[in-house]
Amino acid sequence: MTRSAFIQASRRLASRYAAGCWIGAIRPAFSAGRIEHEQQVETYPAHFLVALWEPPAEGSPLLPRWPAVAAIASPDSQAALLELVSHLPPQASLWLAGEEVDWALVAAIVRQTDRNLAAYHRLELDGFIARCRAVEAEAIRQTYSDRDPGFEALKARLLPPGDNPA
Repeated sequence: MTRSAFIQASRRLASRYAAGCWIGAIRPAFSAGRIEHEQQVETYPAHFLVALWEPPAEGSPLLPRWPAVAAIASPDSQAALLELVSHLPPQASLWLAGEEVDWALVAAIVRQTDRNLAAYHRLELDGFIARCRAVEAEAIRQTYSDRDPGFEALKARLLPPGDNPA
């Protein structure tokens, strides 16, 4: 990657979202590491997931769940930006989303569709997906419940002790 390519890519970034902007996102997927197989050690660089959405239709306030592009890049965030920009139409501008992205979905798309992945990619992406899903499961446990305090109080008054299932 050349410095001038990164500068050119950076110039396509919009500081604020405007109608017609493509929406992109970049996130570290896994750190540099090493894997041993058949008495050989293979080292690999850090990798980043990238996702890209076409400009939303006017009046559509939400980012679609399914990106138009999902890819993986290495060895750094600059390479990830270049990967993201490579999928843009000529002259299109890019706004980097700060919104929540379903990164497990992005990783799963890459995992299932990129024919150039090595064994370490698959292993690391599987771990990434599992970690994302564990965070989501904990957020669900902490945020959502079917317990209504008013209903629980009513049940306690109406049902005798021992008949009040949890």
